[in-house]
Amino acid sequence: MPSEHPSHPAWAGERDAARDLARKLVVAGEPSFDDLWKSFHYDPDRAEITLNGQRMVLTDNNALGIMRRELVSSLGYDKARGLVTRIGYGIGSADAQLALDLRKEDDIFAGFAVGPQLHALKGSVKVEPLVFEADRKTGHFYSEYHWHNSAECLSHRQELGITPYPGGWQQVGYASGYASAFFGRAMIFREVQCVAMGHDRCFLVGKAAEQWENADEEMRWFRAENYAQRQGGVAAGKLLPDEDLRIGQRSIVGASSAFNLALHLVNKVARTDAPVLFTGESGVGKEVFARELHKRSNRADGPLVSVNCAAIPETLIEAELFGVDKGAFTGATASRPGRFERAEGGTLFLDEIGTLSFAAQAKLLRVLQEGEYDRVGGSRPLRTNARLVAATNADLHRDVANGTFRSDLLHRISTFPITIQPLRRRRADIPLLANYFLRKMCAKHGRTQVAFDDAIIRHFLEYDWPGNIREMENLIERAVILADDNELIGIHHVTMTAQSFDGGHSDGDGRAGEPFSAYVMDRIRRGASGLPETSDRIDALLLDARLTRDEVVDRLIGATLVATNNNVTETARRLGMTRSQVNYWLRRQRGASSQLA
Repeated sequence: MPSEHPSHPAWAGERDAARDLARKLVVAGEPSFDDLWKSFHYDPDRAEITLNGQRMVLTDNNALGIMRRELVSSLGYDKARGLVTRIGYGIGSADAQLALDLRKEDDIFAGFAVGPQLHALKGSVKVEPLVFEADRKTGHFYSEYHWHNSAECLSHRQELGITPYPGGWQQVGYASGYASAFFGRAMIFREVQCVAMGHDRCFLVGKAAEQWENADEEMRWFRAENYAQRQGGVAAGKLLPDEDLRIGQRSIVGASSAFNLALHLVNKVARTDAPVLFTGESGVGKEVFARELHKRSNRADGPLVSVNCAAIPETLIEAELFGVDKGAFTGATASRPGRFERAEGGTLFLDEIGTLSFAAQAKLLRVLQEGEYDRVGGSRPLRTNARLVAATNADLHRDVANGTFRSDLLHRISTFPITIQPLRRRRADIPLLANYFLRKMCAKHGRTQVAFDDAIIRHFLEYDWPGNIREMENLIERAVILADDNELIGIHHVTMTAQSFDGGHSDGDGRAGEPFSAYVMDRIRRGASGLPETSDRIDALLLDARLTRDEVVDRLIGATLVATNNNVTETARRLGMTRSQVNYWLRRQRGASSQLA
């Protein structure tokens, strides 16, 4: 792959310009390892090694090399590389949370340096930074590194010999996952020189995904399959380009192991006619996965008909599903096809299937068992050639035990169940989804050069997302609407609700009713007191004071500034905020004072 070599002319202009623009590391030097060393503990008596409280294991590098050889032998080169790269991506994404928390008060380079320093601390590789450019406001990111003494690349060479391709599979995945989570947008690192290719050291370049002309060369390794070459509509014999992952206004976005597993299962069952049941919490994207299943099926050229069973009154659900014959009831002046007829030759997707009445369940069971049904008022059975795909956020096994769902129907619809994991179990997907929604909403609302600040990314990674992807989409849309062009999205953008304008009514425990706002308020409260056990007393005081949410925040920040002698950095640290957020608050207060004057 000569075009990837850093000496190739295609690299020269960009590389030289980058080095001329910024060599922060040469000037400032790398930050100290002290904070990482302090979080590293080795206790041989308990056979336990921890780093920042996380369990670590010393591993023989020869064993890793042997494992790689066995993976290549068993899976083939591409599948083995993809598997190892995805493992690295997940580890990197998790380590970014440590970096954002450990050095949240430091500049962007010192915070980002945690990842490379962790590599050295773990004995993986010595990372020498050459160029580091990062601007959250513009979204620009460009970096160059040398890897020295890479354990992975050396073991790759030892087991597989000199190859035409780089061997730092897990390390490249780690760098990409780490940078993506750290900056809240898709980043790609590419190893263009490697000791496994015969070079004396490894060299890699990192940029935002959209800044690479051929990003999919790396992106494909982060996925459980090659989207760019996946088949859609086998009967039509056509290949779908990567942009066809867009489904209406939604896209399949993710890189976590849970995401890849779900897509792997979708791909396995798509080309059969087996009924599929998607389960998972509200907002996880079950319908998006169902539409992706239809795209990959033999029925892709046929219709996809969706029905939200919970949105149709019980008295009308049978007519909606099976259709109506003329004269079936007063007002039925013409025959009307149901959803099964409209889905002929395609897929019928029944969302919230657990809400169907017992009568509708019985008729649906007949369709699955015999392939036929009757219109309401009809005199002859109709045959169907529609594939049934269903979804629910309910526990249908519990509903069977409670007598509200038929056990025989459950067995029929769950021939192939696929669980879509909640976002809190797919944290590697969070930065990709957040960046996707940011770009989507900026385009929708005409915003330019809007980006996330450090604190928001940290909160996104730590928050449990009870409303899952739908909640994230709504929060980010609100933030984009409130943000101005060329502005960083901060806490105040994503927590502002109607409560901010109607007197600040809150729920029963004195916190803002919206989950994300409550989470942020809890963080601020714990950061200010430093004593979690006093939280009940603080709750009572807040209730007695009858303050609005904004007034509580104002008083917390004001009191902390007084306590720190107006030290903005220390105030931000105590409150779990960033300096920019505290400074924004100060500017807002000064503006209010000048208006009163």
